[in-house]
Amino acid sequence: MKSSLFNYAQFTLFIFLLFGVQAVAISQSVVSEKIIFLNEDGKNYVRYDTLRTSHPNYDIWFEKGQVQSPAEHLKDYLYVYPDKYKWDVTSQKKYDLLKIASGTYATLVQNKLLKTEIKIGENGVYTYKNWDEKTKTPENNYGIWNKPENFSQLVYAWVFPRNFKVISYEANRPGKWVKRNNTITYYGNNVNDLVFTIKYQPRSNKLYKELVKALDELEQIQLEQGTKSVKITLAATVLFSSGSSDLSQRGKRILARLSRALLDDENLKIIIEGHTDNVPITGNLHKRFKTNWELSSVRSLTVLHFMEDQAIPAVRLESRAMGATRPIASNKTEQGKRENRRIEILLRDMRNY
Repeated sequence: MKSSLFNYAQFTLFIFLLFGVQAVAISQSVVSEKIIFLNEDGKNYVRYDTLRTSHPNYDIWFEKGQVQSPAEHLKDYLYVYPDKYKWDVTSQKKYDLLKIASGTYATLVQNKLLKTEIKIGENGVYTYKNWDEKTKTPENNYGIWNKPENFSQLVYAWVFPRNFKVISYEANRPGKWVKRNNTITYYGNNVNDLVFTIKYQPRSNKLYKELVKALDELEQIQLEQGTKSVKITLAATVLFSSGSSDLSQRGKRILARLSRALLDDENLKIIIEGHTDNVPITGNLHKRFKTNWELSSVRSLTVLHFMEDQAIPAVRLESRAMGATRPIASNKTEQGKRENRRIEILLRDMRNY
């Protein structure tokens, strides 16, 4: 027999916020585990989620309008249990429902932290928060929440890679924190509307700090540190004139400062990648660049030649053309296209390269 009480568990963290997902189960108690395995870049992750209830079925809700077909909602899911389910695309105006005849589910999702969730300070500290302190549901729920009852138990864990150290972690609800090596875990009972604030920092960030000091125009410049490299992402509008491969005056100024910061480290390999959106090149620009491959190649080489002119030895420089093959945002929006038009500079120790 189906109960008239529905448990609306909307997870506003990570993939669930990104895709507007809402989990719906018929239940009187909810036990949930969320384990985040953070990538070495500090932003990408793999996340394992489980939900256990005593009732026979649940739905997972996906926001309509973001994909061409319902099955595409699962494109970032590496694992879904149980694997027998069906789609309901008609009963809700704003959602597609993934219907599973079980009171227990597990998923494995691979994605990237949202820009609204993660901030990187000038000191290299990453600050994650799963709520913007504004967005609430019509019932005034926020963060990680469950309806109509609280979570009977919520377990929330982060597994950090070795190149990051944990600075601090806190929740807005009572619970027990346990830290084992580079893993932190929160255990909460009878909790709801949870907000987590977690801070972490690269273990070795000398080069990162030097780059932050050199590149003080950080609004459209991003720095990320991994185990073996530092990545600098510069928006095309920062470096180039509109629709051109010629460096702007601002671009020359930034690259000159960057070159000075990198000049003395003779073991540092500098790999320059050109990236574009997926819009075909037309008009006058097509006379110079047949495709985005050519545009990304010329822009990458333009940066390389400029840095070479700043006395960086050619043996330390490398150019790559990526075209539109490595998007970091959706090409369906103008904002996403702007983010995809970029130069990425990878800095690696040649002794390990």
